[in-house]
Amino acid sequence: MKATAGWSALLAVLIGSTVAAFADTTAPSPPETQAQIPFANHGGIYNWQVVNDRTVLIQSQNRRWYKATLLSSCVELPFAETLGFESNADGSFDKFSSIKVHGQHCPLVSLVETTAPPKKSAPHKPGSAAPSTPQPPVEKSG
Repeated sequence: MKATAGWSALLAVLIGSTVAAFADTTAPSPPETQAQIPFANHGGIYNWQVVNDRTVLIQSQNRRWYKATLLSSCVELPFAETLGFESNADGSFDKFSSIKVHGQHCPLVSLVETTAPPKKSAPHKPGSAAPSTPQPPVEKSG
């Protein structure tokens, strides 16, 4: 009987630690606060930048940036030169809105405020020399 009790205790500890470990790894992260861009249908969207086929960074008229995550892949998005922003009935743009690219409607699942994307540096022109640092004049003693 003692051997069986020992195995039962060991089994209970193993099961308990496995359940605890699984519970820790599957804990949901806190939901992000959803945002809304007012007057999107009247110039409320100032600028945008495509990140990939499911993500667009959108700058509102007040210069705040938002990350729009799409429900699924929007195939033409990475190649788009123009986008359509389909707002809600009240003119706002939020997670219930969609983006239109070449006739394809791409619904959002999330719109959250984010930081501005990094500025792109000016491209280096081939064949141009790097700017040189001016050297101080050399005095000759004679």
